[in-house]
Amino acid sequence: MKLPYVIRTVLLLSIIFSAIATKAQQNEDLLNLLIKKKVLSQQEADSIRADEAIKEQAKKENSANRHGISIGRALQISGLVQARYQGFEQSNVNNSFDLRRVRLDLRGNITDRWSYDVYTEFGGTGVKLVDAFVAYTAGDYLKFSAGQFKIPFSVESLTSDSQLEFSDRSQVVEALVSRTKDVIGNSNGRDIGIMVNGSFAKIDDFYLFDYSLGVFNGAGYDVTTDNNNHKDISGRLSVHPVKNLSVSADFYNGQGNYGTPATNQKRNRTGVDARYVWKALSLTAEYDKGTDGKINRSGWYGQAAYFILPKHLQLAAKYDTYDPTQTSLTDRSNWYTGGVNYYFNDWTRLTIDYTLRREQTTQVKNNLLNAQLQIVF
Repeated sequence: MKLPYVIRTVLLLSIIFSAIATKAQQNEDLLNLLIKKKVLSQQEADSIRADEAIKEQAKKENSANRHGISIGRALQISGLVQARYQGFEQSNVNNSFDLRRVRLDLRGNITDRWSYDVYTEFGGTGVKLVDAFVAYTAGDYLKFSAGQFKIPFSVESLTSDSQLEFSDRSQVVEALVSRTKDVIGNSNGRDIGIMVNGSFAKIDDFYLFDYSLGVFNGAGYDVTTDNNNHKDISGRLSVHPVKNLSVSADFYNGQGNYGTPATNQKRNRTGVDARYVWKALSLTAEYDKGTDGKINRSGWYGQAAYFILPKHLQLAAKYDTYDPTQTSLTDRSNWYTGGVNYYFNDWTRLTIDYTLRREQTTQVKNNLLNAQLQIVF
């Protein structure tokens, strides 16, 4: 990169940030002047500052929906389509094309504090509600949500499907976070319940801590009733010692109705993860363990991704290991994945990755090629 370009870029960003800071200072100076002139009381000025802070947070949350269609602030429409091809090494499994995800998201802010989100899946075997919740935001430090949404567990599970650096999530995440291999079935990492979350201890332009704590049915998503009387609890705490670094710990304590015949059994999880993004490089690692009944399971992964062509061409590599029964010494599987992401623009991306699957004892010819084209709007 040429030095003059860097200097121009830094200068332009400095001017923009200075303008924003100047505007904020002007607003603060005006409030102080009105207080001094006794036009406003200190309490009224504090109330205006609080309202402005809430509006700024709403703007930040809505910026993630920048490709969507907005009809005022009460309705923003966005969506996701992922078309996939899978090439299987196994001789008894057919290579195939499929529509992996076809989703429509309707969300909006009814007032400065009240909002809603309805996220629907049209792909697969039928229409399903993915997310459906209402939320009340008291401030950056406190938000209440009620309905169906993601369980606060696992950085990879909480990452949006459209933002993953690989086509598939890791083995341990699929097995322990209400996804394809969980004992209660695939709920896309979601459940029905209530949650509080927020951020606090702000340093410059980022918060030092994020937290989430929720109570859930434990029966999964898109269901009408709970299948037992027990309620599950999940929590997550993230620390950001420096900007763009997140180190998190989480837990899930509950019961699931599973097995043959289905009975209420223990279903607990704990995990730690970290993610760091620096310029074109992103690094992610996660370790999770869980207990289903009397079976202990654990696994971890580490991955790296790097843009060799800024905003367009990204290379990624991942090591993924999972032990489904810790009492057995012969059933661990290790996956090695290499991938390429090509971003045609901000909306459209092609992901191609290949996974070498290695079993601990008996090797199965089950390597997998994924090619996935997605568009978001």
